[in-house]
Amino acid sequence: MEEKEELAHLYQLYLSNRCTAEELNRFFNLIQKGKEADQLQNLLSTTWDQTPMAPETGLIPYFLAQESQQKVAAITNSAAAKKLYPMFRYAAAIAAVLLLFCGIYFYRAELQQSIGGAAKMEIASVTSSRRQIQLPDGTKVWLSPHSKLTYPVAFEGAHRLVSLDGEAFFEVAHDTQHPFIIKSGQVSTRVLGTSFSLSAYADQEDINVTLVTGKVAVSFDANGKTTEAIITANQRVSVNKKEEKMSTINFPDAKDLLDRRIGLFDYKGTPLSEVAEDLEMQYQVQISLAPELQNHRFYGHLNMNTDLVQTLKKLCTVMETNWEKNGGQYVITK
Repeated sequence: MEEKEELAHLYQLYLSNRCTAEELNRFFNLIQKGKEADQLQNLLSTTWDQTPMAPETGLIPYFLAQESQQKVAAITNSAAAKKLYPMFRYAAAIAAVLLLFCGIYFYRAELQQSIGGAAKMEIASVTSSRRQIQLPDGTKVWLSPHSKLTYPVAFEGAHRLVSLDGEAFFEVAHDTQHPFIIKSGQVSTRVLGTSFSLSAYADQEDINVTLVTGKVAVSFDANGKTTEAIITANQRVSVNKKEEKMSTINFPDAKDLLDRRIGLFDYKGTPLSEVAEDLEMQYQVQISLAPELQNHRFYGHLNMNTDLVQTLKKLCTVMETNWEKNGGQYVITK
């Protein structure tokens, strides 16, 4: 069989999840060679055009309170939400194509190394989009905007090791024999089966691990020493990279992160400066607050899936403030 025919055959097996381990390795070897890049592009385009739109399920975990499930489901299923959350409506085949496309991109970038001996996949969420990913062990990940997750095609060895640059919500598949470990620079988060949020953007001073259910161990390596903290539900570990310090606090609103993972932010008297930081991270813009607004507090909900202008209008209406774009930044004034 010629390589062109073999690539097309393996591609169809990949989409239908019928690849054996040997076929999967052969598939990625052909991709890595890059000889049939044009054919692969055509295959991707054809699949995209022929894939129907359908609702995605499984976005709301079992441990979310019933009333919260109804609230999130209502938002997700409403006519408005169909415009605001197009990424949640792709069928499984489109998700497979997106996953494959990202895998190809980073393979061609010569990032094929090993995590536990397996080939890596690397998924990046760009602009203000969010992605929901299911890993080979069944772990579900909600990847926030401007974030990158690296994981193996198949978990091997004693640990399930992934790496994260940015922010994600994890619902880890329980496996006591194979701990799940997330590397974010000098910080490692070790879990067996739980749900939590990890924020580890490279350009932020703090790395935060906030636990919704279960128990996790967070370790920080600095100056040849390792500091570890174990937290349970409704607690947060913060690591200050600049000061090289780790702290643990109670975080009673941890369940709010279930909404945040799909872009719904609930503020209960949050300093406006922190709200501005969230906007900067979600939309990758610069926001400047007038000095007299630094300590003002915001109560309300913001949908970070809408465009920035709409979000700023809602925020400023509630806070009775004004905003304008000045050069490369947005300025909020009284």
